[in-house]
Amino acid sequence: MIKNLLLASLLLLNTYSVFAQKNADASTKLIAGPMLSYIDDYHAQMWMLVSKETETVTIKLENFDEDRNQELIFNLKDEKSYNDSRWFDFHVSDYNKGDEIPLVLTLEELIPDTEYNVEVYLDSVLVEDEMDIYTPRNYLADTYFLLGHSLNLSDPKDDGDGILDVMSDVESDFMVWMGNNVYFDTNESNSFRSMLGKYKQIRKREKVNSFMKLMPHIAVWNQMDFGYKTADTRFALKDSTLMVFNLFWPNAPKKVYNYSFKDVGVYKRYDYEDVEIFMLDNRMFKTDLITDEPHLLGANQMNRFINEIMGSNASFKFIVFGNSVLSVGEDETPFTDYSEEYDELIRRLHLSRINGIVFITGDTFETELLKEERDFAYPLYELKFPGLSLDGSLGGNFARVKVEGENRKRICTLQVFNELGDEVFKKKIHESEVSY
Repeated sequence: MIKNLLLASLLLLNTYSVFAQKNADASTKLIAGPMLSYIDDYHAQMWMLVSKETETVTIKLENFDEDRNQELIFNLKDEKSYNDSRWFDFHVSDYNKGDEIPLVLTLEELIPDTEYNVEVYLDSVLVEDEMDIYTPRNYLADTYFLLGHSLNLSDPKDDGDGILDVMSDVESDFMVWMGNNVYFDTNESNSFRSMLGKYKQIRKREKVNSFMKLMPHIAVWNQMDFGYKTADTRFALKDSTLMVFNLFWPNAPKKVYNYSFKDVGVYKRYDYEDVEIFMLDNRMFKTDLITDEPHLLGANQMNRFINEIMGSNASFKFIVFGNSVLSVGEDETPFTDYSEEYDELIRRLHLSRINGIVFITGDTFETELLKEERDFAYPLYELKFPGLSLDGSLGGNFARVKVEGENRKRICTLQVFNELGDEVFKKKIHESEVSY
């Protein structure tokens, strides 16, 4: 009897050890993430970094309101299983992928105004169960979002990401990354594989990973994550930098925006409640000023942007841009130097009688709110604020936008904070102040 009990105990212990080892192996396959990105009424984008040994990713969505569960399975051995989320089709070789694979997954058939609890399984083992998805509400509510740019973490010893801990404590529905989200040096911007490696290095940092998991994130780029400081449309590896960008910043699903990077680069439009954010690409189409018809945005991006902002009914329309619009700014080639295109943008915004425009830029070393009066139109505002960590040290700024109030009487509050979380700037703009 005792012998049988001992044998049973050993068998149970061995079974538990094998089970524990399998769970440990699966948990180590999740290297960074999961992170949510673009969310609309019916879709959500998810990103994560997993080991190359991972074979399947299973996402279980639990809808508390309707007691309706959903299970999505992605086979990583078949790249087409998760390739639909990308802006254009491409294959990343095993050599370039290395041991860690960035994944972009599109979660479909969601329901508006719904809360989902999310469970993530790698090879059938649970690795994440503390994530929620909130699809947009069908009623007017307060909206908060964070903004930041220029996170320079080039050295493993840099502690500039400490500001993300402070940002984690500030109420927000999502985060907008305005560019220079990674800093490529000369060696890193000369190959696709090196660029992938830099992104992986940043995302694996503990503070960065914790913050990315906290809320949805959308992004645009600027000079340092496009290539190098003076890079423009002539940059030979611009397609490679775009591929890498899309592998780490999912933004909108391809089926939501059915055009390619050749048209508009990383330009995106994101709507949340009665707020819309237009993120302009100031690098992919930038030409040298000595060309016959120099431009920063390009005709396709300009037309797409104007058409979309004309169709917007949002109370406030925030235009996020790497270059200052209402001043020269700190960029070596200011937007105002592209005088014909600059004048065209301001003119078309006025002729279209678009209400609620507020520019938000990062082309500065000091926080300031610019206000430009216009004839027969409301004044244009531009919030400018410095980056999260320009030199890798703990010392920088981030912003938050809050939109609240009754319908047609909404109020936009612009705030800027330092690395300690102290508010260093605040301004309220009433909807009536930015209306024709």
